[in-house]
Amino acid sequence: MVVMLAQFVMDGVLIAGLLVGMWEWGDLLLFHHRITASRILVAIGLPVLLVIVNRWGPITIPFGIYVVALVALWTVMPHPSSWQVGGSLVIVGAVLVHDLVTTGGTLHKAIDLVVIFMLVLGLRWGAPRLTGLRRRMLLYGSVIGIALISMVANHDAFSDLVISLTAAGVTVSYIIGRADRTHRWEHDIYRAEHDALTGTLTRYGLETWLSQLSAQDRAMGVVIACDLDDFKWFNDTWGHELGDQVLQAFADRILTELRTQGAVVRPGGDEFTVWFPGITPDQAPAIVERLHRAVTEDPYTLATGSFHLGVSIGWAVGELSDDTVRVADQNLLQAKRHGKNCIVATFATPQSPLADGQAPAAHLGWLADAARALWAQWSTAAVLTNTAGAIVAVNAAYEQLTGRTWNELAAQKPGINSAGETPSHVYDALWQTLEDGKTWQGHLKNRRPDGTPWWAYETLVPISIGSQVVGYWGIIQECPTESPVTVTSPTSCDAPETSAADDFLRHLTFNAVFQPVVDLQSESVIGQEALIRPQYHGRLLSPLTVFADAQKAGAVVQLDRVCLQAIIRTINAQGPWPRTQKLFVNVVSATLKDQLTFRRDLQHLTAVVPPNQLVIEVAERHVDAVDWEALAQQYPDVIFAQDDVGTGESDLARLVRWRPAWIKIDIALVNRIVDDNGTRTLLRVLTDWAHGLGSKVIAEGVETESQVMILRECQVDAGQGYFWAHPMPQWITQMTR
Repeated sequence: MVVMLAQFVMDGVLIAGLLVGMWEWGDLLLFHHRITASRILVAIGLPVLLVIVNRWGPITIPFGIYVVALVALWTVMPHPSSWQVGGSLVIVGAVLVHDLVTTGGTLHKAIDLVVIFMLVLGLRWGAPRLTGLRRRMLLYGSVIGIALISMVANHDAFSDLVISLTAAGVTVSYIIGRADRTHRWEHDIYRAEHDALTGTLTRYGLETWLSQLSAQDRAMGVVIACDLDDFKWFNDTWGHELGDQVLQAFADRILTELRTQGAVVRPGGDEFTVWFPGITPDQAPAIVERLHRAVTEDPYTLATGSFHLGVSIGWAVGELSDDTVRVADQNLLQAKRHGKNCIVATFATPQSPLADGQAPAAHLGWLADAARALWAQWSTAAVLTNTAGAIVAVNAAYEQLTGRTWNELAAQKPGINSAGETPSHVYDALWQTLEDGKTWQGHLKNRRPDGTPWWAYETLVPISIGSQVVGYWGIIQECPTESPVTVTSPTSCDAPETSAADDFLRHLTFNAVFQPVVDLQSESVIGQEALIRPQYHGRLLSPLTVFADAQKAGAVVQLDRVCLQAIIRTINAQGPWPRTQKLFVNVVSATLKDQLTFRRDLQHLTAVVPPNQLVIEVAERHVDAVDWEALAQQYPDVIFAQDDVGTGESDLARLVRWRPAWIKIDIALVNRIVDDNGTRTLLRVLTDWAHGLGSKVIAEGVETESQVMILRECQVDAGQGYFWAHPMPQWITQMTR
């Protein structure tokens, strides 16, 4: 009896091992790669195997084993429940085949079929409602208990009862462990694929979602990049807890609008991307507009009250890939530059230049932001384009000069400003020069929207990252109605113009104005900077434009001399130069190299201003051609100042060798010291360094009280700018703010 009992227990263990092996095999070998095959193996393969073993194997499979397989099916088989129901019916069929093969069908076998069918119905009803592991195991234990009671009532063989109890006892521990492992595994996967705060997908979840799409769906779709406007302000004002509630409410609206059509991803912070597969370009605008209305039209209600949320959107149509995402992200940046809470789109189809690597998003997004920040206060027009020539950034001066707003200029080519009268060979030379990696300078005839023609003197410079040109930046200055320099020919883009200096200066007149330089501690006037105001037939021109044209015409030294003569003439007209005032005079480096001319000009200046009151201010252009150590030795009695430190071509090593008496901080840095802590730190370091050299520091372009206070804190010695006075024909020796 003991031997027989041991044999029955051993058979139960072997059958349990067969069941567990099949479940593990389906899980480990097939689940991760062939999900459907794994489900077929568990739901169909296992019952069929039991029938085969019962018919031809060494062990008789009792009714209780089929019940154990049924219970395990509802544990190891993941949802949807259609697989569980289908597998249960297969097990019912296996029981029917088992009875027909073994006994040919009797009343108590019919009762087995009725019992197992009722058990299937009970599991179908109860399993989805019992989510806790303990409750499920109670249900499964009850099912096995009912099966064993049925076997006893039907007078099944003692061996069947022992084998069933043994198999159930062995498999129950596996089922409990398997259920717990699966639960943890699914939970971990969900946490990895979903954002904990909003329930949207993570980057890892997006990869899983994309892998489940068909090739056709991925071939064309729309990617929508969303950013909540001024969300940092909301967090700083109301706290991160309410900020999280805003993100949750925003994500709920997107998910509700999206339903099951696509995926919502939260890359981080307040940024979200929405992926719609299988969307054609003509369908995309309506989808984006609907989504934007869903998240912005109705107010959001939180503990602080109701408010409307602004959302900037950039979207692109194309293959669902990283390239399309980059284009959508770049369009999002453009949307925020346009004033926020708006939409910018690009159709990144394979035929579009954006798909060929020309998209600003690929290279110029960060550079466009930097350019806008640096150019914001420039009075000179500046523009940034990508390699296809499309405009990606301009400053306010460019908009004013061309008569076109950013909305009209964005993504257009600068040729939108053309009058259509510039010879084609000029443009051929322009592009050939840029393709050679060189700087192009020349004149182009343009026309404003109101029909006014104007000549532009443009400097275009290739922008390279490594060996690859990624875009071009340009500086544009307006010339007189009739260009003072002949339009460049294809062979003269890199060579000076052949026009004589006298021809260049013939129609220009020059007047001098003065702007006071103020001591920042006492606010007493310590000097005046002489500035030139050129005119062409009575029309005021930009000095930068005139000097740029003179450089092109080879007349910069003659122009410098004419300007110094205008300053001397103005001083003589007003009377003796004040004894307490220094005179700051700008001189280009080319004049310093021409020793004969510079000494003669210096003699003329010191005839009206004492040498110890005269400061020669070196312009920050083409300084690399000057031997600065030799210059200091040649003019030991001259007081020098370096203009525009912080921009242009200044280098600290040259200033260390030269040691000018004055260093002037460029307006581009001064404009940023109030809002940018990094610029303030740079100013402090630069000032301390200059004082260590024995130089004094002047800040240019000072316009506000806040700037003055910061400059004082940074120990800057002096300042000049509109805060004290505009350039005037008469010098100002006392401040009366």
